[in-house]
Amino acid sequence: MKKLIVLAMVLMAAIAGCTTENTASSAGKVDMSDPHLVAVVGGEKIMDTDIDALLNEIPEQARQRYASVEGKREFVQSLAEIKMLSLEAKKQGIDQSPDVKRKIDFMGDQMLARELAENTVDKIAISDEEISGYYNDNKEQFSTGPRVKLRHILVDSESEAQAVLARLKKGEDFSALAREKSKCPSSQQGGDLGWATRGMMVPEFENAAFALKKGQMSGAVKSSFGYHVIMCDDVEAAKQLSLEEARDAIEEQLKGEKSEETVTALIEQAKKNHPVNVNEEYFKQASEEARAAAEDEQPAPAEATVDTGGDESGAE
Repeated sequence: MKKLIVLAMVLMAAIAGCTTENTASSAGKVDMSDPHLVAVVGGEKIMDTDIDALLNEIPEQARQRYASVEGKREFVQSLAEIKMLSLEAKKQGIDQSPDVKRKIDFMGDQMLARELAENTVDKIAISDEEISGYYNDNKEQFSTGPRVKLRHILVDSESEAQAVLARLKKGEDFSALAREKSKCPSSQQGGDLGWATRGMMVPEFENAAFALKKGQMSGAVKSSFGYHVIMCDDVEAAKQLSLEEARDAIEEQLKGEKSEETVTALIEQAKKNHPVNVNEEYFKQASEEARAAAEDEQPAPAEATVDTGGDESGAE
């Protein structure tokens, strides 16, 4: 099953643009002296440029499988199997089937539409003026903090929290005690909650946490979850990202917005060049047929019973 999945993935990539070259003949000895030649299948060459292009078409996570030399060999073998099965299908005339031709044409249309959209989007450039203008108009988006780095121990009752505090004040290790006593899943990490900003925590916990200084520990803090003992490991003040720090994020956002606008405009232009006329009568007929079919599936009403007026025993 795994191999079939790999083959299907490679086939999808191959549809996107494999450019294998034909050799003069599939018979006789094949000349493999070209350093860019990777394989020959039934007289058709697969070049290293083909492999690189196809690998670039598949998702990054899947691509990692083929990063090594052996991985690339596996990829080439899969591609060769696809190619030889394709050649066999052509030999049997399967490619002449109207249904198959329809599918091939549709996949070709998909590929061309995608390439057109990608080529159009690739031409989009974001100027320095646009980036700086967006930054100045939206500075609040590029501020961080304040934030605090926290650990905590969560117990059910105030008396338990006070007992935990007493042990901590005697010098016991906070993380070790969190692993022993805390009922929060963070206990497995010694109560570590990492960095937190306002709005991430329930109000009672948040107010107590942000009142602490670096290295300080809270008293027993009640929340809807129970009673917390909070340790503040670090504090960072609010920070405004500079234009240079925010540049990449702004450029990506602006390009995303322009991409949507550009593709929408591309579709509108294509409509003008290639008008679409929808046969509304077809859909009207289809709607009527669907309505009629739904009515046919309705259960017949139950027959009404006649009350004779007699008693339940049937006596007259």
